[in-house]
Amino acid sequence: MNIRKIFHKLLSIEEALKIVEDNITLKPLGFEEVNLTEAYGRVLAEDVIANIDLPPFDRATMDGYAVKAEETYGAYEDNPVKFRVIGKIEPGEEPKIELNSGEAVEVSTGAPIPIGANAVVMVEYTRRIGDYVFVYKPVGVGENIAQAGSDLMLGETIMRAGEIIGVREIGVLAALGRIKVKVYRKPKVAIISTGNELTKPGTMLSPYKIYDVNTYSISSSVIEDGGIPIIIGVVEDDENEIKSRIMEAMRESDLILISGGTSAGIGDLVYRVLDGMGSPGILVHGLKTKPGKPTVIAIVNGKLIIGLPGWPVSALMIYNLIVKPIIAKLTGRGKPEEWEVKVKIARRVKCERGRANLIPISIITNDEGRYIGYPLIEHSGAIATLKRADGYIVTKDTTEYVEEGEEYNAKLFSKEIKIPDATIIGSHCPALEEIVKNLEGKGYRIKLIPSGSTDGLIAVMNGEADMAGIHILDDKTMKYNTPILEEMKVKNAVLVRGYRRLQGLMVAKGNPKRVNGVEDLLRGDVRMINRNRGSGTRILLDYLLNTIAEKRMEPFEDIKRRIRGYNVEAKTHSSVAIAIKYSRADVGMGIKTVAIQYDLDFIPLKDEEYDFIISKRSLGKRVIKEFINILKSEEFKSLLKSMGMEAQENIGEVIWEG
Repeated sequence: MNIRKIFHKLLSIEEALKIVEDNITLKPLGFEEVNLTEAYGRVLAEDVIANIDLPPFDRATMDGYAVKAEETYGAYEDNPVKFRVIGKIEPGEEPKIELNSGEAVEVSTGAPIPIGANAVVMVEYTRRIGDYVFVYKPVGVGENIAQAGSDLMLGETIMRAGEIIGVREIGVLAALGRIKVKVYRKPKVAIISTGNELTKPGTMLSPYKIYDVNTYSISSSVIEDGGIPIIIGVVEDDENEIKSRIMEAMRESDLILISGGTSAGIGDLVYRVLDGMGSPGILVHGLKTKPGKPTVIAIVNGKLIIGLPGWPVSALMIYNLIVKPIIAKLTGRGKPEEWEVKVKIARRVKCERGRANLIPISIITNDEGRYIGYPLIEHSGAIATLKRADGYIVTKDTTEYVEEGEEYNAKLFSKEIKIPDATIIGSHCPALEEIVKNLEGKGYRIKLIPSGSTDGLIAVMNGEADMAGIHILDDKTMKYNTPILEEMKVKNAVLVRGYRRLQGLMVAKGNPKRVNGVEDLLRGDVRMINRNRGSGTRILLDYLLNTIAEKRMEPFEDIKRRIRGYNVEAKTHSSVAIAIKYSRADVGMGIKTVAIQYDLDFIPLKDEEYDFIISKRSLGKRVIKEFINILKSEEFKSLLKSMGMEAQENIGEVIWEG
């Protein structure tokens, strides 16, 4: 076999896969027999040939009477043919009765046909009187009878090696009497995550560390693709340790995946370790993709090792494009199962020429049921992208721009991805969560992402969301929401009236720091936790702090710098409350409802208006109409009252249109 080594020559996905196949044989790894109850999702390793006829005997397909068909030919509604009933046969019963002229046998669906009969008259076309039955409609030879072997015939090839066993296949195998089936062995895929910064989930997170994401997202992908993940765990950036864990993985697995440590930086060691471990070593180091450039592929002593990017979204996309096709061959599936939908791109995206751009997208449906793809431009390490992205598109390496309105086949990250009926991005609110629960109880799929009022408004403007909950105070007019919509010249959207909430400072029970107002945040003994930039709560806090700065004749920036924790951010009211509950902070801004939920004390500051900005293109959706109906309902108004909020008089009505 001709061994080719490519080092830091950027290759396309297709070129990289070809190099792999030129250097190692990708085929199933043997077979095993499993019980039928364990066969779902496995890949057949043999052709399945019918060892019996199905059905194995002539049987009735309807309740009725078995007769000689030719004796019914004169039967009509006004001239029925009379037969003497000589017995009855049930399913599973041996047919010991032989039918003679003028006789009939009562049969149930699935019952064997008695000797001498060649048709079944449906019971609906008969009338039974004592030992006789009157037939009012003629039947043809073979009517309402399933002949032996008419479904499957002895010796017929029913399934072929390489087929995935699903519920239908299991039913057929059971019908043939098979309790065991020969399937290809699942490949064992070792998964290693590298990085000094990584910590295993479930353990205490030390300062400047992050939890390991890739081990778990990639292992789930391996399971979905028919493999068995072998979790080796987190390895620090140490050459000897990395080499040791790779050798452990080689003993335990058929394929090794390593995330992180694949680029050519000083702190990234995987490619150096692999290049010195054995022949032929590294075959590919660098893909002509963005992201995913530092991907590395090596073969060491006959074992295929693939180094994936460390960023979670990048790792998943490269896994789908490189690893998934390889696992498909090892499992015997041949080609990977790919889940794609055609999307129309919602906005223009600049691409990097010379590389295939992998662009994560969020997918929603418009009021016509068509899929719209919204590019997510955040860094590929952003966990928010991992949450929002349903899949991704792949551009050509010659593409300069993905134009608005262009159609692409979007590759979904998983078959479990379900396109939501509605996407809501914006300010967090417990009452909104209750509406979402109500809608989900009615069968709607809702994607709810709490990210702040401003982020939600921009998401609606960009078409990434159907609606957003917002509460943005305009410091010039002291009015909520409508002034900012005018200022931002929002188009193709409406503002629907919501409800009032009470904003204030949340503190621990008993208010141990004796916080009385916003000015107390400037005290050196008070630690606060802030809301994220762009949230309505943060905007209100900054307005109040700015008022203090003007009163003291101090720069606003100086005021902010004096507050301990001003730059510590949380995306939801609940996150702020939990930080205070567990003494990670002394105070934070939030709504009264959440303070009550977490048994915290509350210092009221200002009533606010929480409304809903809704894209006009989404107003025709059934789920949005149902949302507005719930908003207007008396049940929801009562719920608001119980949560310490107040329904506006015109709740559910359009109060602004752009």
